[in-house]
Amino acid sequence: MRLPLLLARRIGIVVALVLVLLHPGFGHAKVPTQVSDIQVLFVVDRTRSMAAEDYGNHEPRIDGVRTDLKALADALPGARFGLMTFGFDSRMELPYTNDADAFDSEVDTLTLEQPTAGIGSAMDRPKEQMVQVLSDAEKQYPDRRQVLVFVSDGEDTTKTPQTSMSDVAKYVDGGVVLGYGTTQGGPMPEADDLTNDEGLIQDPSTGTTAISHADPANLQRIAQQMGIGYEHRSAPGGMDALARSFKASYVAAPASEGATAENDLTWVFGLVLLGLVLLELRAGWRAVWTTRRALR
Repeated sequence: MRLPLLLARRIGIVVALVLVLLHPGFGHAKVPTQVSDIQVLFVVDRTRSMAAEDYGNHEPRIDGVRTDLKALADALPGARFGLMTFGFDSRMELPYTNDADAFDSEVDTLTLEQPTAGIGSAMDRPKEQMVQVLSDAEKQYPDRRQVLVFVSDGEDTTKTPQTSMSDVAKYVDGGVVLGYGTTQGGPMPEADDLTNDEGLIQDPSTGTTAISHADPANLQRIAQQMGIGYEHRSAPGGMDALARSFKASYVAAPASEGATAENDLTWVFGLVLLGLVLLELRAGWRAVWTTRRALR
């Protein structure tokens, strides 16, 4: 009888251990969560100039953007995020959501325009859609404060005079313009993956390597028109302090926004595993004790 019981116990230990590692559960239950009183609209320049290699240690500007945006979202738990991009046109890439993972994924997959796809960089191109999105969000969520994060290198290559962004100011309660790149400028990779495998973009008018020059003065004017701050970015870090400047407060999430999670059964199988292990230890100790007595 003892051998079958021993075998059954040890098989039970292995099975219980596997089930604990699988974290089994059933159904879903509401999980108490808190939400922030702010919603953040990120407006990101996707023109090819954002590939210029003058951020940090000669990295593309867009790499710095991705790092900063994800860090800022992490520093604002419970906030709602929307992502708009602009280049040839402006478009809403991600409607407002409190799913931080969805936001991070959208930022990771953000692609820049092809070198010949654009019609020149214009900082005021997304203005009308920004006003529309912010206005609609204000009506839908009047109890939330609106924060705007405008991301660009400031380079305007069109012949058209840039219109004022002051129409945006009345819809935002805070925010920042994040500027990338240097006035000295940097070359832009030709390849879509922003490596130098296919060489650098050439200026067709001169036959030399094209250089994109950032325009921080333009970004400062835009920030002043929109009534928000300006920060030049040349290295990661500092997003926690920036997030604190938005002065978010937190309240219990309404039922419509509360998170859900599976009813976890891991603890049940953990108790089973503990019981079987204790029985195994007891059997082992008894065997040792019996052997010692026999030796005496």
